[in-house]
Amino acid sequence: MKVIDVAKRLEEIIAIYFNGENYVMNGIELSRANSKVIAFSLIHVYLLTEWMINNETSS
Repeated sequence: MKVIDVAKRLEEIIAIYFNGENYVMNGIELSRANSKVIAFSLIHVYLLTEWMINNETSS
């Protein structure tokens, strides 16, 4: 999977939280607080992937 594909998938997953839904892991729906932690962790990973993409294209 390419980095750009990972970034697109992360955007989709992050949107779950911002659309007001909770995350589901192994069939168990997480609380809003736990979902928030996951969302912000995913945002961090997303920012890193964007950084990697930008560094790759500027080289």
